[in-house]
Amino acid sequence: MQVFQKLTKNKNLVIALGYFDGIHIGHKKIISILVKEAKLKNTKSAIITFQKNPADYFNKEETPSIQTYKDKENLLEAMGVDYLYELDFENYKDISASEYINILYEYFEPLEIIVGYNHTFGKDRSGNPSLLKEFASNYKYECTIVPQQKYNDKEEVSSSIIRKKIQYGHLSAIKALLGRHFSVRNSVIKGEGLARKLGFPTANIIWPNSMAKLPYGVYHGYTQVNTKMYPSLISWGTKPTLSDGQNEILEAYIDDFNENLYGKIIKVIFIKKVRDEENFGNIRVLQTQLQKDYRAFIEWKKTIN
Repeated sequence: MQVFQKLTKNKNLVIALGYFDGIHIGHKKIISILVKEAKLKNTKSAIITFQKNPADYFNKEETPSIQTYKDKENLLEAMGVDYLYELDFENYKDISASEYINILYEYFEPLEIIVGYNHTFGKDRSGNPSLLKEFASNYKYECTIVPQQKYNDKEEVSSSIIRKKIQYGHLSAIKALLGRHFSVRNSVIKGEGLARKLGFPTANIIWPNSMAKLPYGVYHGYTQVNTKMYPSLISWGTKPTLSDGQNEILEAYIDDFNENLYGKIIKVIFIKKVRDEENFGNIRVLQTQLQKDYRAFIEWKKTIN
């Protein structure tokens, strides 16, 4: 998949428009239609999106993302998208909806434009799927509007709903709506070595501030190193027993693992919450709890092997 930060002349594509935060099962429907239609028309597929969530320009607070941008790129590539245009919304926020369609036609002369049922574009979000349909005959492109997708034929699927599920730690619902387990990616940093002294050396990463965050606690899951997956005992929070509780850290313990991961990018994948984060008052009580957590982790590992 080729990635561009600016528009380039690339004619006769099938294109899809949207921000696709999280690439949930509704987004996947749009993308699967995009890739299929491009193959049927013997051409290439492209997604036109933005580097920053357009909602941030209209809301008082920034919208937390569901995944890192690199994860988004990786997923789109894995789904078969040929081109990804990541544009700077600052350059387009004051362009009228009709002018935006003109720009798309100038650069792509698309054979087909695919959008979700609620997609908006142009200044003040004045453009919608109906406008794309209206322009279709003049610009000679097909327009496909993908209807709202529902989980189990009843529950709505949207990025905003998934963010709420993340906030409350509803991992099974998150998996159902995303079509995969929730995960966090970042490079491993050097910690204070406290977990190692307690007998549980961990790979530590910072949870990106731009991402939606799960409740603090201990989880079972996996750590992905390159392409390999390792069952992991995960701690997410501020380590209140060992610190002043001011700094967040995501720690993953991999049993019988000795590889040096400092500086490497890993992905921590959440499967199941074990317990909330607690302040145990002293290290001795914490050590006792960690042993309990470890035994529960070993039992969980038996269920996945």
